[in-house]
Amino acid sequence: MQSNRQPKLLRNPQFIRLWAVGWVTGTMMWLEMLVIALLALELTDSPFLVSFTFFLRFIPMLFGFGMSVIAERINRKYLMTAGLGLQAAVSAALATLIITGSLEYWHLAAGSFLIGAVMASEFPVRRTMIAEVVGRSSIGRAISLEQTTNSLFRILGPFIGGLFLVTIGAQGGFLLGVALYSIGALISLTLKYRRPEVLQEIPSPKTQVVEGVRYISRSQLMIGTLAVTLVLNVFGFPYLSQQPIVGRQELMVSDVLIGVMLSVEGVGAFLGAVLIAIFARPRHYTRIYMWGSLLFLVAIVLFSRSDTYWVTLVVLFFAGVGMSGFATMQSAIMIYASSPAMRGRALGAVAVFIGIGPFGQLGIGLLASALDPATAVFITASLGIAGMVAVFFIYPIMRKSGTLEREPAGP
Repeated sequence: MQSNRQPKLLRNPQFIRLWAVGWVTGTMMWLEMLVIALLALELTDSPFLVSFTFFLRFIPMLFGFGMSVIAERINRKYLMTAGLGLQAAVSAALATLIITGSLEYWHLAAGSFLIGAVMASEFPVRRTMIAEVVGRSSIGRAISLEQTTNSLFRILGPFIGGLFLVTIGAQGGFLLGVALYSIGALISLTLKYRRPEVLQEIPSPKTQVVEGVRYISRSQLMIGTLAVTLVLNVFGFPYLSQQPIVGRQELMVSDVLIGVMLSVEGVGAFLGAVLIAIFARPRHYTRIYMWGSLLFLVAIVLFSRSDTYWVTLVVLFFAGVGMSGFATMQSAIMIYASSPAMRGRALGAVAVFIGIGPFGQLGIGLLASALDPATAVFITASLGIAGMVAVFFIYPIMRKSGTLEREPAGP
């Protein structure tokens, strides 16, 4: 059995390795989102097709629950390493196509889907591994540190992507991806990770899925957390596909300044994550989650109405602060509220609800094509605010303090 005595986070070499892999994937996620969006816009001049690349990137998350079942049968370390290798190969292929002048829209679409297929394993594989190597008492701080560095690289990723676009070209971003994903794969191979011992026979995949659904359905806390996940992924995060288009067509700024725009949101997310890591305790988690999510949506509405670049930067800073509350607490609440045996499936459920979000990308893309990108962002974010208000009333447990301390993980 694994020992319950865990070393301090920053002295835990296995956590440090998993954390470092997160640096790689976090940097490239934000860089790729900017570069692929602007490449798709240049190739098609269609806001809908830009959104469609985001749809393809996130739709594999629908299979997150199935990935969690697979991850309980195969060593998570090898699943993570294989995923990083696939991402490096996709980056190499896209860089080669750009260099040779052969890139077409369908290449971007296919690459987005493959990268997204690996992203679908993030919650049931890497984040579940983090929970296993740090122990339950350190989960909140571990996820806060995760979000802090993800926010830091969200600052760097878009900025680097914007610089590449106006200097050596988009191929520079993908070549950086080849290097970073390869480094991540090497780090993952050095991880000394052993699957937790299973004292009973692993049930069939169907049984595992049914057990997981029943387990989650008994917890209003987990259902409420998933409801907020659904609202933000359907009505909030789709704005990211239109953000570069608004910057180029409405604010009329360069690709570098568009990268700065995305990076400023990362600055807010970084500051929020640092404050959460220092001050947040389990009794605060649900309130941070709910109010942070609402702040994010309100800021998106203000972003859609701004016609001044510098005002937009201030608004996006606060959007980042709100996003950090959502992103940090989402995993922390699900991990903290679930038992070790069900943790992978609980996080797999998070991935499934994130996977519903891409349908919001189709909606915002259609609205942007019929109206304009800024109006499409305004409409979808306003619907998100209405959804958050509904969650506040339907799941009162989500607005109470001390919820996690009163609802320990079940068996």
